[in-house]
Amino acid sequence: MELLSKLFSDISGLEKIDVDDSVKEVGGLEGLRKWLGVKEKLLSPEKRAYMKERGLQPPRGILLVGVPGCGKSMSAKSIAYNWKLPLYRLDFATVQGKYVGQSEQQLRDALTTAENVAPCVLWIDEIEKGLSGATGSGDGGVSTRMVGQFLFWMQECKKQVFVVATANDVSMLPSELLRRGRFDEIFFVDLPTAEERKSILDIYFRKYLRVNFSGEFADKIVGMTDGFTAADLESTVRELAYNVASDENFKLTTNAILDTFNNVVPLSQTSPEKIEAIRNWGRERAVPASGKPI
Repeated sequence: MELLSKLFSDISGLEKIDVDDSVKEVGGLEGLRKWLGVKEKLLSPEKRAYMKERGLQPPRGILLVGVPGCGKSMSAKSIAYNWKLPLYRLDFATVQGKYVGQSEQQLRDALTTAENVAPCVLWIDEIEKGLSGATGSGDGGVSTRMVGQFLFWMQECKKQVFVVATANDVSMLPSELLRRGRFDEIFFVDLPTAEERKSILDIYFRKYLRVNFSGEFADKIVGMTDGFTAADLESTVRELAYNVASDENFKLTTNAILDTFNNVVPLSQTSPEKIEAIRNWGRERAVPASGKPI
């Protein structure tokens, strides 16, 4: 364990992330979960041997793009937990160095380390932030070379490293990253539907309030939270839990719950143009993570 810790302390931008059963459930995203269920079956020794005989690589990974706060990062953690694999986070922005060739070398070291600890899940959060220079010429071509290096590694890697890359600002993603065949699939994570909001709220009501989310008040909340992100929903339920914990006179009545949700201004209302632009992109270029047309 001490040797492993030292190994990671010497690798810029790569860190081990501990996950627990709090990330086991992710509300909604039925299409993504079904796809992952199929790929999980390929992790068994028998299936890996079968694929090796036929020259098939293990699943390479997915790119999750879409509305901020709708479960992309949570999905990466949930995959690692449910697949019983360690999770490592690679920060492309941190990998970049100030000397010529340093960024490429540090990325190479990080990817090699990921191979050495395989099988694992490699989570690249907000990948666009570390590769934004690939859409222009502001960094002397460093980001472009890193994109090429990363994609070549994904194509050639023979170890069981499943990449989960997430992105919020799709306009900053280089076109090379989006070409078919780079990732096993590109999923779009949209604002949750009414059915998904009910699933998400049920998870957090049980987790934070120890209350089943059902009945007439549940239907009212689902109806009034159209446009809420998953993060909006969680933070609102958590606020209710804080009120219960801090004030012994606070009663968790239907009116109190409804009032708390009424006071929330969701992300879709604070940045409507930005959210709509992201959704328009997802309608045309990615598979809906919910399993339903956007």
